[in-house]
Amino acid sequence: MDFKPNNITAKKFLDNFINEGLRSYSSKRNYDFGLSNKSNVSRLSPFIRRRIIHEKAVLKKCLKNNKFANIEKFIQEIFWRTYWKGWLEGRKDVWKDYNKKLNFLKDDLNFKSFRKDYSKAISGNSGIHCFDSWVEELVSTGYLHNHSRMWFASIWIFTLNLPWELGADFFYKNLLDADPASNTLSWRWVAGLQTEGKIYLATEENIEKFSTFKFSKKPVLEKKPKLPTYINYSYVPPTFEEKKISHDEIFLVTLDNLIYSDHQIDKIKNLNVLFLDQRSENSKESIKDIYDKESAKEYIDFLNNKNIKVKCLKKTDQLIDFCSKKKTIICNYPGIGYQLDKINEISEKYDIDFKFIYDQFDLMCWPYAKSGFFKFKTKIPYFLENMND
Repeated sequence: MDFKPNNITAKKFLDNFINEGLRSYSSKRNYDFGLSNKSNVSRLSPFIRRRIIHEKAVLKKCLKNNKFANIEKFIQEIFWRTYWKGWLEGRKDVWKDYNKKLNFLKDDLNFKSFRKDYSKAISGNSGIHCFDSWVEELVSTGYLHNHSRMWFASIWIFTLNLPWELGADFFYKNLLDADPASNTLSWRWVAGLQTEGKIYLATEENIEKFSTFKFSKKPVLEKKPKLPTYINYSYVPPTFEEKKISHDEIFLVTLDNLIYSDHQIDKIKNLNVLFLDQRSENSKESIKDIYDKESAKEYIDFLNNKNIKVKCLKKTDQLIDFCSKKKTIICNYPGIGYQLDKINEISEKYDIDFKFIYDQFDLMCWPYAKSGFFKFKTKIPYFLENMND
């Protein structure tokens, strides 16, 4: 990794994009120019995903010297992640059902029928040149252009006939910016499970137009795929209760919220701060694993420089031992996903109460994510007017 994944780097990425790519984003955003040229995209998503830089900071900096109408497409792109997270908060069963199906597929008895095709796909040996090149880029860099992600998912589902859940899992394990909500729901959208009767189908013409790659083997893509069985998940308004924090409690740093703001420092400066590293030391490190490791190191160094000492733990048992008397842990709310699943598991198994700190930007936006994004985006001017520092 040739840069440090911290707030200083995130601000540099943002400044470079504002100077070089923001004004032309609307006209160039759909083009994948390849590994050597990413000037048409911000590359901020891995930072935003971990809240190393906050959406508000990005929005305010972009709008400082640009009119909303001139950069509206990029502003909307920033809000997509917020929308997906809010949508999932009101439909928790989507996440539960996805993981239930994923675990079923991974079971040996149910995985054998397509194990060979799956292995070819994730090793970049599908025989479809564009798809295999995206596999190589994803695994080696932890990144794929958004348009290429859509093409990839479409080919995975409708051409290779592989379960979308396994594709989403492959993305989550490799993408630096993989968010449980946006990753899972984007795959569902391609598969036709977000909007009844509507799928995203990649075409040779679209790939040829928006990709600068000269693929030697043209993909033969599915033209008339079967529509999936659509399930309507009812929206259940989520509730968020922020409990009072005392000065001697334990604060748990998670990779979902590496927040560099002074406001965050003020909240945790009098608390016992812990970081639980749950990565397996025996597993082969992916680019994403390395990024997570470096992101955590940079953030812990930042806290230490603010005179906040962080105790790093390697196992859940160490966390439980540390909290045996307190029985309360405070952390920033991670949203629906693996981190929250782990927190709920610890809470239930060891009778530990978790107090969440909620992000006010999220709480403002999420109630409007009840249905489709096009309805949600009509509220963007309201969100921009009511962002707090």
